[in-house]
Amino acid sequence: MSRISVSLCRRGLVVALALLASLACPAAGAEDDASTRALFSKVDAAVTCLNALSDTIYESRERYFGWAGRSGPTGRERIIYGLHSMDNPSDCREALDIANDVAPHHPEIEAASRVYVNAVTNLYPVVGEAERYYDQGGYKDDHMVRGKALHPLLVAGFDDFVAADQKLRQLIHPVNDARMLEDLAALETREGRSLHYHLAALMVDARQLVVAMTGGRDVGKITAAFAQYETTLTALTAQAGRNDGDAVDGLLLSYARSFLASSRIFMRRIRDHIPYNMAERVQLNDTDPRSHRMVEGSPANLAGFYNEMVSRKNQNRVSPIVHWIPVTP
Repeated sequence: MSRISVSLCRRGLVVALALLASLACPAAGAEDDASTRALFSKVDAAVTCLNALSDTIYESRERYFGWAGRSGPTGRERIIYGLHSMDNPSDCREALDIANDVAPHHPEIEAASRVYVNAVTNLYPVVGEAERYYDQGGYKDDHMVRGKALHPLLVAGFDDFVAADQKLRQLIHPVNDARMLEDLAALETREGRSLHYHLAALMVDARQLVVAMTGGRDVGKITAAFAQYETTLTALTAQAGRNDGDAVDGLLLSYARSFLASSRIFMRRIRDHIPYNMAERVQLNDTDPRSHRMVEGSPANLAGFYNEMVSRKNQNRVSPIVHWIPVTP
């Protein structure tokens, strides 16, 4: 593993780098390199699965509980929205199985990956049946009998999924964060503060801004992370303008600017105690979580722009970055 000077470290990532070193096995030399490669293969498979499956499952969960609640459907609801379908997790299971077979092993991440894929596999047929039941109006024929029977299965399935998803994220985020930092250091060694360097720095600083915004209401931390991200985006934009033959992804840059604008609004809401107005509250209370993304400066709006940045970056990145999903109760 490469050595990284403290001067290159973004705020908070020194700890992540230390954790990566501890996860990678205490052995030195070739054995250590093999352990690190095995760790990365497991993390990459987990990130790919999280990005492919978790977004839509959280949306389905939020939509369902938005109208049915934790107590379940009665059949007397004014509007019955159902829930969104989810993708088949079979490819995810295969990818995780292959990655987890790679030695040397990292038992904690492997165990969390198995729990995650088991949770989504168990949830898949229940969500599929419920989605068809509500979409086809089955509740009109049986007076919500099957809907009431499916409810405890959905509650248990969604709860198991959220617990597994959050546990897996807790384990892979430090590894991913540290690897992004290593990539940044390696780029500066090879190319100096090039366009590629500024792009890598942008993703590091965007991630740090997400951490600050989701870590509570510490105005100082949010403001500092915002300033760092804005500075890096300005440098990237200036560098991109000087590199006509090596332009940065235009869509990624557009999403990066939108993320900056939305983050500024979020920061002001926290700093100046600005509440959502009535129209914004209506959108945030909509049973369809996609409506939440329309509220500027809301967690869903921020996550939308950030995840688009991540998706664009992942298209040209061997080691994928995980999406951000704000979790609602």
